[in-house]
Amino acid sequence: MKPSEYYQLKEKHFFILSEFEGFLQKQGYAKGTIEAYKNYTADFLNWLEGLRINKEQVNYNDLLNFIKAKQIGNNSIKLINRKLGAVRKYYEYLQLDKNPASGLYLKTGKQTLPINLLTKEELEEIYENYHIIDLRTARNKTILNLLINQALTTEELHRLEPRHIKLKPGKIEIPGSKHSNSRILKLESSQILELQDYLQNTRIKILQQNKLQTSQLLISMSGSLNLKNSLYHLFVALKKINPKVNHAMQVRQSVIAEWLKTKDLRMVQYMAGHKYVSTTERYQVNNLEDLEEALNKYHPLK
Repeated sequence: MKPSEYYQLKEKHFFILSEFEGFLQKQGYAKGTIEAYKNYTADFLNWLEGLRINKEQVNYNDLLNFIKAKQIGNNSIKLINRKLGAVRKYYEYLQLDKNPASGLYLKTGKQTLPINLLTKEELEEIYENYHIIDLRTARNKTILNLLINQALTTEELHRLEPRHIKLKPGKIEIPGSKHSNSRILKLESSQILELQDYLQNTRIKILQQNKLQTSQLLISMSGSLNLKNSLYHLFVALKKINPKVNHAMQVRQSVIAEWLKTKDLRMVQYMAGHKYVSTTERYQVNNLEDLEEALNKYHPLK
């Protein structure tokens, strides 16, 4: 579709798209992404109008037909997936009972699979055998504490501030982003004293050492607010404890898989901060063959 045609579609749905734009702005999307989402949503709304389909009654099969129409129109797989992403976000904005585009995308190749997971016992082992000998290892143990107990992403580690740690009620508030939902999780009793010591001693000493003032909870020993190097060296040390250990994402994936053994799917979706339950569903199987079968079931398009 030519840019001029997108413009005409946006004019046609001006009021709907202006409210959608406000929704995207509140979620922190970049200006370019917002414009793209408006263009793609206008294309979708025009397609619905042409077939006289009520946008609030769209189902999975309707979206399959939309995909086929885009394929006939020589849209690339990547472009169709971007359009589906816009449609998914549009239905999130509409706040209907069910998002018909949830978890739907065209397969572009091999999917990233949660494999080489660590068991609960292995996670406990690396935690217990990582010893505190100085400020650096004290901070690292706190990072490991949050990775193993709350399955945080590295992005979330960077966003945490002291105010998010609620020691008295034993809670931790994890801010959301365009990649993950916000949530409030329970702190394990074993975490309380360690986090208290980090807040009242370790963190203050690191700040003083670097003559630094910041609201960020976790700081590099050099005073940098970027934890990339800190995480790298932490996992080099953890690999010496257990050679299977690779990176922070592996730990997060392992914890989520363990949660699913004893907790409800929707509860784990909330705890992990996943925006879509389909993301959580991928952790329900333990071996690669079953996982690939599950992916084909929930994402059947090729």
